[in-house]
Amino acid sequence: MNEQYAQKINDIAAQVMVFSRDRVMLSLQFLNRAFLKMPLVASEKTETFETDLSRIYYHPVYVVRKTKQDSNYASRAFLHMILHGIFLHPFRYDEKERDVYDLACDIAVESVILDLKLGETKLFTDARLRLFLDELAVKVSPLSADKIYAFLSDHPEETAWVRARASLFTRDRHMQWIPVAEQSANKPPSSASQSSNLQLGVNGCHEAAAAENGEAAEEGLLGRRRADDWKELSERAQTDIQTYSKERDIGIGNFLANVSANIRDRQDYTEFLRRFSTIGEEMHLDDDSFDYIYYTYGLQHYRDMPLIEPLEYRETNRIREFAIAIDTSGSCQGDVVKRFLQKTYSILKTSESFFEQVNVHIIQCDAAVQHDEKVTSDEEFERYMKNVTLSGFGGTDFRPVFTYVDHLIADHEFQNLKGLLYFTDGQGTYPEKMPDYKTAFVFLEEDFHVRRPTVPPWAMQVEVREDEL
Repeated sequence: MNEQYAQKINDIAAQVMVFSRDRVMLSLQFLNRAFLKMPLVASEKTETFETDLSRIYYHPVYVVRKTKQDSNYASRAFLHMILHGIFLHPFRYDEKERDVYDLACDIAVESVILDLKLGETKLFTDARLRLFLDELAVKVSPLSADKIYAFLSDHPEETAWVRARASLFTRDRHMQWIPVAEQSANKPPSSASQSSNLQLGVNGCHEAAAAENGEAAEEGLLGRRRADDWKELSERAQTDIQTYSKERDIGIGNFLANVSANIRDRQDYTEFLRRFSTIGEEMHLDDDSFDYIYYTYGLQHYRDMPLIEPLEYRETNRIREFAIAIDTSGSCQGDVVKRFLQKTYSILKTSESFFEQVNVHIIQCDAAVQHDEKVTSDEEFERYMKNVTLSGFGGTDFRPVFTYVDHLIADHEFQNLKGLLYFTDGQGTYPEKMPDYKTAFVFLEEDFHVRRPTVPPWAMQVEVREDEL
């Protein structure tokens, strides 16, 4: 390709991209802040379209070719990449099996675009795409990236069926989602990153020196700021689209499901349990507070008599007294309750949350307290988990558990209870009075989105996905 012809292609592609962006901006003004956040950059390093959520990269020849095939293609690709940002897909890329997550993110975005019913993003292949999405929606709902990813992970035999239809929903490459540190180390894209900080790459902006500590730290900070910026845009979009939907006949349920599934802070369950920890003493040498200089000085000058003995006790943040309430009403019965108990037990055990002596009450309750199992050691907890049976299955009333725990405290069964963890679907009668101990209601994410329980302001709440149990 000679230089003059290449420049002509570049000019045409640039005009197409600006025109395509402006068309979408006019139709979706509630997303304009996101649209203007990413300038358009021509790049021959990308084969199609890419974004790192600070820029949109496009290959000029590819843009011209696809526009000849379908005049709306660039507009569709532009909106596709914007929605990846609104749904915060790149910021979870290091947590996933990428080849499966790529499919899930692209499907989720394309499903939302079809529901928006924009004429400027309609493609000739949309009828076939709709048939595919309708077939997939029978197997998984809603069509959010997390739901699709979980389904494909649990049903690997379906992945080949989905991948064979990738041309219907794939618009961009996700190479720029890979952390910079991983790009610099030339790790294969399909491997799962162990880094906890997202560092989005930028084409042409980082050389091999990006792996050095100074630049890596700077890029990590930029990545975190970028994540905060996009989360703010997502929250604004969640509010503004409801006003927009009143003016146009569009489906917003899928959009809201994808936004709400990602903008909430996903708290690690282990860290959540630590909020219920209580400081106590455990027999252990406290090497951190021991001064060897004075100790050896005494041994040398006072006939084997150390000046300072090491402290025998150390204060540690570990769960000592804990109450776990299980909602055994009709909507909460089944294996999921047992998996929750097993998950909680596993976290306590692997995070070394137990003292040598513990006082944990596992209380089953529907509309009344049905059973209370007290465990005081790791062995007792293990025996309980092997033989646990659920009882109740009536209505749901949370108040009896709080009354029961108050009686346990009054009877000195608990000396220093700091936390009550209540696993439930959230549909029941909450106590009006705030207890003297921390309380958290734990919901399955699916139940939370369907029912949206109104938790008292004095209680904490945490959502867990069923695939995490």
